[in-house]
Amino acid sequence: MPIVVRANNFVEEVLETQGPVLVDFFGENCMPCKMLQPILAELCQDFSGFKLCMLNTDREMNESDAEYEEKFKIIAAYEIMNLPTLMLFVDGEVRASTIGMQTRKELLAFFSKQNISLTPRPL
Repeated sequence: MPIVVRANNFVEEVLETQGPVLVDFFGENCMPCKMLQPILAELCQDFSGFKLCMLNTDREMNESDAEYEEKFKIIAAYEIMNLPTLMLFVDGEVRASTIGMQTRKELLAFFSKQNISLTPRPL
């Protein structure tokens, strides 16, 4: 199940997590982002061995100026310039990233290339 992250829980959910965490930096009005999200959700449903976090790069409706500034610091720190950007963290460190729409097959190859073993969940 994907976890929505914001500035106030990014450190806990991403940087302090042991093991692989895939962060989907997305935008609400980004069509490739919308196309990618069901594929990511399906991977979470079908496999264990990683945690999926999603960070909306857009200003959210109930977000204060201070909250958005803190979120923007994360976006800037990881140099997120294009959406969607997927960034793989392992034990709090960035291991790899990819930009743009990805198919299920490409995502599985992305994990494999980084030596991340995904375990199929029982049906």
